[in-house]
Amino acid sequence: MDKGLLKEGEAYPEDVADVERGPATFERVVLTISGLKCGCCESGISKAFRHIPAIKDHQVNIVLARVEFDLDTSRLSISAAISRLTRVTGYTFEKHDQPEGQILEVLVNDPRQICEAGKPYGVTLIESGTRQFWSPSMLFSGRNSTVPPEASRFNRPPHSLDSEKSEGPGLFQHTVRIHYDANLIGARDVFEYYQQLASGQHLQLAHPCSHPILAVGADQTKQACIMFLISLFFTIPVLVMAWAPLNQNNMAYAHVSLALATIVQIIAVKEFVPSAFKSLIHSRSFEMDFLVAFSTTTAYVFSVVSYVFQIRRHPLETGSFFETSTLLVTLILFGRVVNEFARLRAAKAVSFRSLQAEHALLVVPGQAQPREARKIDARLLQYGDSFKVPPHTRIVTDGKVIYGGSEVDESVMTGESIPVAKGLGHTVSAGTTNGSGELTVTLTALPHENSISKIAAMVESAELSKPKVQALADRIAGWFVPAIMAIGTIVFVIWICLERYGNRRLWRDAVIRAITYAIATIIVSCPCAIGLAVPMVVLIAGGVSARFGIIFRDPQKLEVARNATDIIFDKTGTLTTGDLTVVEAIFHGPKEREVKSMILGLLVDVKHPVAAAVFKWLDKNSSSGEGFIKPAKMVGITSLPGNGVIGTCKQTQAVVRAGNPYWLGVDILESPHSVLCVTVSGELSAVFRLQDRPRSTAERVIRLLTDRGISVHMISGDSAGAVNEIAHTLNIPKHHACGRLNPGDKQEYIHNLQKEGRVVLFCGDGTNDSVALKQADVGVHMNHGSDVAKSASDVVLMTTRLQDIPILLDISKAAYRRIMFNFGWSAVYNVVAILMAAGAFVAFRIPPAYAGLGELVSVLPVMFIAFQLRWRDYGKKYRGMEYE
Repeated sequence: MDKGLLKEGEAYPEDVADVERGPATFERVVLTISGLKCGCCESGISKAFRHIPAIKDHQVNIVLARVEFDLDTSRLSISAAISRLTRVTGYTFEKHDQPEGQILEVLVNDPRQICEAGKPYGVTLIESGTRQFWSPSMLFSGRNSTVPPEASRFNRPPHSLDSEKSEGPGLFQHTVRIHYDANLIGARDVFEYYQQLASGQHLQLAHPCSHPILAVGADQTKQACIMFLISLFFTIPVLVMAWAPLNQNNMAYAHVSLALATIVQIIAVKEFVPSAFKSLIHSRSFEMDFLVAFSTTTAYVFSVVSYVFQIRRHPLETGSFFETSTLLVTLILFGRVVNEFARLRAAKAVSFRSLQAEHALLVVPGQAQPREARKIDARLLQYGDSFKVPPHTRIVTDGKVIYGGSEVDESVMTGESIPVAKGLGHTVSAGTTNGSGELTVTLTALPHENSISKIAAMVESAELSKPKVQALADRIAGWFVPAIMAIGTIVFVIWICLERYGNRRLWRDAVIRAITYAIATIIVSCPCAIGLAVPMVVLIAGGVSARFGIIFRDPQKLEVARNATDIIFDKTGTLTTGDLTVVEAIFHGPKEREVKSMILGLLVDVKHPVAAAVFKWLDKNSSSGEGFIKPAKMVGITSLPGNGVIGTCKQTQAVVRAGNPYWLGVDILESPHSVLCVTVSGELSAVFRLQDRPRSTAERVIRLLTDRGISVHMISGDSAGAVNEIAHTLNIPKHHACGRLNPGDKQEYIHNLQKEGRVVLFCGDGTNDSVALKQADVGVHMNHGSDVAKSASDVVLMTTRLQDIPILLDISKAAYRRIMFNFGWSAVYNVVAILMAAGAFVAFRIPPAYAGLGELVSVLPVMFIAFQLRWRDYGKKYRGMEYE
């Protein structure tokens, strides 16, 4: 049975449910797409995915040429799904694997020697890849110097240990992938281990591969340029022979024009016809390729008919027509070049991985300052290493300064242009730029897990989500092509009637004139601007916000944030610094040292700011004066978000609870401090009063938000006295400040506002904020908090700067305005251009030859408006807040 001829809704045999296969086993699959030609290809791709029952929840990003979906592998394998999608859509799909853990790729002549050499402790898997690299020395050897096609993709020099290019032995080199646990063995140790074993052959690091999205974009841009240049090469002579003051009666010009126009038409057929008919047959959808294929073929056939009449000495009224068909194809191809280039630029604009430095100056251990350093590939860094950062160079990876001093430009991470002073003990981040001083840094994160990698992973995971406004664009684009075909038919009929019955022309002349108007009408229309209006802006806006340390984990919230009517802040660690100090400690009972020991054991791993401050104070005071107090061994420790922590002392079996007094049922005097009470076996044993202070920018940020008409709230699980004290300091209305709230109460507080029709943005950082982050219309998490809260949020702030909230709102509004402008421009362009091409305006008409400029004219403003987001400094008005 031919699977390509299945009827609508008919399943492939392997898609039919089979109870013997057991329950569905879904796997998340990410594919890159090659061969996309415009911004309106998404509808056909989406329909192809919907027609495969084994695929669920697919998401397509046409700008990044990427698709993600859940695949039931019990019904359809990944390779079978890729094969079917390729056959149905006409595009090429390739699986994008995200490797888990650390992988080192090396080049060897004989991979068997490495695979059979054994694995040192920490190496988990060795794979022999199929990729091959052509050594330049082959060109000068006596061997066959024909480079196989599979080698051409990777025709780049590999890296040795010290990042120096090497010619190698003049043989094909195979890639071996070595998987290892970076906590057990370092990359450099792995490389040197196998380098010693690779006797008689040359072992090198493989050249770092480009990110699949950028690689596909670059390849498609290159292919589009090649097709355009070939078409242009054959079009120029046709234009010269048609427009130059030559003897048009010389049939030699017509013969040459026919030959050249035929070549151009072959290019058009190759570029547009296969995908057009595959989409029509398999997805039952008309795409832009169908319009292009239909109109260019019609123009070419009409040109041939004109040529035949010219040969028979009965030239048509339009005269030579080959310049129309060739110029039409060439201009369309030129529009595709611009389209591909813009998509590639957009992908590069949000790619943070390009900030990763490729080389590091490894400090040779065991020497006094100044230490010697040698240049190595950054992939060979390992835990325990220290590296030098020369002046005005990019920092390789995250670390802590152990020698030297300088100022570091962290604008790529935070958007803050003012350099930050760095000295002994300060942390530095990958991708930031060192100033005039030299730093020696000890590594705290490997390149695959540093700040750049984390931000890039969050940005890339959000790229496939769509805001709701995209659904409108998808519906418009889905109906656009059939509507244009209908309009083209109407224009054809109207002009036949006008020419035949209004102007009394012959049927032949009426048909010819009507065809020229219909061709121009079909070609000049362009749904690509509609298809790109949303994803291009969302993509650029996501990249711009990431440059300010604002990561949209859900791009739908980019559309929602601008409508926020109420912003609710958690108190501790959000509006306040979270760096609490103990101002009073009261112990009850005679066993103070024993109580302190149990508290230390209970709170040692608790990250809540109040608990951490109490532990720090006890640890400091128990190590001086009265003698060292050893933390007691505690078991069964359980943290209750919003209440406290409970555990049992292993030695005495006493149950110890530490938390807020309301949870413990303790009556204490109200005060403007945070309070932590401790009970041992139900008896109050200790009371700690702590003081926090607002962040330096909190008051001004709240004033800025209030001036915008946004209601600012503060909620907390802390005591009412502490909450009211901070609220009074920050000028937050008392009725908008609530204390003693557990996680459920916070959720209810937000829900009550939402029931009144308010759009709520909640900003918090702790585990006890997770429920509130989920309930809010936009949940914003400060990155220094818990991972649980981060996973529940829609937006992650990579810094603790409160001014990032107004920046977030500004970017959201700017992105939405540009999306609306793009929709408006697309509508205005298509209406005006179609009317001009159809001949509605007598004085202004778009000839068929120039209708191919339609894609260029319609898409360029969309791209310009989207990229304009990158040219505006959204943090300018808030810059300097930290220093005022």
